[in-house]
Amino acid sequence: MVLSDDLAPLTGVAMAGPPAGHVPGLARTGRLVAEHLRLLGARPSDRPAPAQPADGLRFDLRGSGFDLAAGVTGWAGLGAGPFDESVAQAACGLMAVHGRASGGPRRLGVDYVSTMAGVLAVQGVLAGALGLARGVPVRRTELAAARAAVFSLVQYVAHATADEEPDVLDPAELTDRHRPPFVSSDGVSFELESLDPDAWREFWLTLGAPAEAVARSWWPFMMRYGRATTVLPAELFDTTAKTGYAGIQELVARCGMSVCRIRSLAERRADPGLWPATGTAAPWRLSPWDEQRASPWAPAPGDDPALPLAGIRIVESTRRMQGPLAGRLLQLLGADVTRIEPPGGDPMRGMAPLADGCAAGFRSANQDKRVVEIDFKTPSGRDEVLDLVRDADVFLHNWAPGKAGPLRLDAPDLLRANPGLVYAWASGWGDALGPNPPLGTDFQVQAHSGIAERMTAAEEAGPRPSLMIITDVLGAAVAAEGVLAGLLRSHRTGRGTRVESSLFSAATTMLSDELRSGPAARTGIDDVFRTADGLLAVAARTPEQVRRVNAVLGLGDFTARPGHEWERELHALDVAAAVVHEDVATLPAKDGFASMFGYHGCSVVTAPWSFR
Repeated sequence: MVLSDDLAPLTGVAMAGPPAGHVPGLARTGRLVAEHLRLLGARPSDRPAPAQPADGLRFDLRGSGFDLAAGVTGWAGLGAGPFDESVAQAACGLMAVHGRASGGPRRLGVDYVSTMAGVLAVQGVLAGALGLARGVPVRRTELAAARAAVFSLVQYVAHATADEEPDVLDPAELTDRHRPPFVSSDGVSFELESLDPDAWREFWLTLGAPAEAVARSWWPFMMRYGRATTVLPAELFDTTAKTGYAGIQELVARCGMSVCRIRSLAERRADPGLWPATGTAAPWRLSPWDEQRASPWAPAPGDDPALPLAGIRIVESTRRMQGPLAGRLLQLLGADVTRIEPPGGDPMRGMAPLADGCAAGFRSANQDKRVVEIDFKTPSGRDEVLDLVRDADVFLHNWAPGKAGPLRLDAPDLLRANPGLVYAWASGWGDALGPNPPLGTDFQVQAHSGIAERMTAAEEAGPRPSLMIITDVLGAAVAAEGVLAGLLRSHRTGRGTRVESSLFSAATTMLSDELRSGPAARTGIDDVFRTADGLLAVAARTPEQVRRVNAVLGLGDFTARPGHEWERELHALDVAAAVVHEDVATLPAKDGFASMFGYHGCSVVTAPWSFR
């Protein structure tokens, strides 16, 4: 939806940005930034476009009492050559994580870095606008796309650098036969999901899988989220191959699990109301609360805070990755985050590998949050939640659909307690699949959204989702973007706001170009080559760049020399290239990357933006 002027947080702001195609490697990022700012109410400026840096993009936003510049660069000094999506995935470790399940680094089939950079850049703009509104002297926000790439690996770098040795699989064990998706007897590829080991066991035993195979399947199935790899017993795949998809659907429903058929991008494009086709909607929904807020907006602390959300108070009740990481992004912008956990603490704290006594993956999204333990299913616990919310600016949760109402902790309940609140729900599906959708987890969303088809390599028999959590992380970024928009809107209108976002809406954002006009053909050279000492990603997009690469190679090939020598030579010819970084455990030690991490028993990714 395009927000009406009374809802749009950037109403009255004029936007001037780069011309189309300036810095080709950042073209998608620039389009996404401009589109989201427009959806938030900004309108084209009649002023001349700002001077553009040679290696980046600049947006100027001006309104009454509002003057903010936003910059996006590719490498920000981390690489000498031109910026490119494929090369960024190689240099920043994404190829390594995505390729774990297939035994070696491989490009993600979507422009993930460019999309993350666009969403994070808009967050920087909204945070800067909030800072200005609250007396924080912000005039410019900067983001490097390479930092967005590294931030997307927040969980995997933490796992790889934990005090406790991570549980890893031998690459020799990894075969297509031992990882999802499953295939039915009538040829339907599908993803299964369960959060309950008893439901998982009942499903497979009823389907006829051997008990021994079922017993050893739950742990690797559950751990695929943290490892980005899995090896499941072959007997499971043999079992589904004997049953029609309709029978599998029926049994899944009976056992309390979820199933999603892997759909093509063409099927997704044919869905009714597909918003990228019309350009009329955003990955978040802002709904107003009619009552006037009870108290004035809290100004920023008076000690000249460096971060634009200093003094903003957030209460979150979240689990897994999407919700906690959304809160972490807001915390890195300066917000004070209080996390509600059940009595005894979040069980995810004990998941290996541990870092300083806490699960590394949990720490990566929750470091430095204040924690209170509340059983909000009890009357006294509900009262404790209401007490916290009365003094908060945001309440964020990613509960299952229908959970908030029976607890009497839905938006109307909390907004009555605090009429100026931003009530944010980060879900799996939103309302896209009705009131009783499948479990809204990463791989289910990849399957249904069309992403799985884009992930398929030429040598694979059929489409399959990445085992790298991509919609969880982008979904967190989209949720945080929506919260920031809600905060700015609430500040401008004096009324509370309900914000809704989902993993599915994040997936749609990731595929927005492809859903509008179909997948673009990759031209020129876009591949990974073996060198004398490892792998090298090369992206030569224009005929002239291709000619330069061929001239450099002559009659030889890349195996003749080490990767860093080829990298240096290609950069001198203005061709994007990077040695593939194959071990994310060493990423914090890589030249120029140290400032992206702090250490808390494992390496934890720091804020991707800078403000001045």
